[in-house]
Amino acid sequence: MDDPRNLWQTQEVEEMRIPVEELRAKAVKFQRRIRWRNLRELVAALIVIVLFGWNYWWTPHTVPRILFAWIIVWAIYYAWHLRRWGTPRSLPADMGRADCVRFYQSELQRQRDLICSIWKWAIGPVMLPLALLFAYQIVLAPPRDRWFRVVFCGVYAAFVWVIYWLNLRAARRLDGRIKELDCELGSI
Repeated sequence: MDDPRNLWQTQEVEEMRIPVEELRAKAVKFQRRIRWRNLRELVAALIVIVLFGWNYWWTPHTVPRILFAWIIVWAIYYAWHLRRWGTPRSLPADMGRADCVRFYQSELQRQRDLICSIWKWAIGPVMLPLALLFAYQIVLAPPRDRWFRVVFCGVYAAFVWVIYWLNLRAARRLDGRIKELDCELGSI
């Protein structure tokens, strides 16, 4: 009887050879998805700027105005950061197979690194002003309305956690694609 370990070690390894056209198509599709994500996020940042700007303009109280201004500055920074670090680079037309794999892999790595650091540039900087704004509203609310604001804060915190979790999941998927391309580079 043959030893399973010996059979496994002596079997021929099938090379992964993704055609250049397929690599280009995947890279272009990925770039399109990233561009749509960036557009969606930039529109969201613009909505935040408009809504909090309107609140800033019409709120007579100093503390909320400072917090609204902080959130507006954060939204501007968020849009800048996403545009600066999240914009996909164009795929050069004259690349060979290995260069195409490396380019696609580097784009995946850039996006993975961006979403892995989302807590530093997207979620973290806005949490303090929002928490202070929620606390301010809870303290000033009539006692019969406080429970609603506390529940709203809990729902918002759960929403932020889901956003963070979805980004980490996307980063893990990108890691898997990056490793596949590592195998592809090894077969070139």
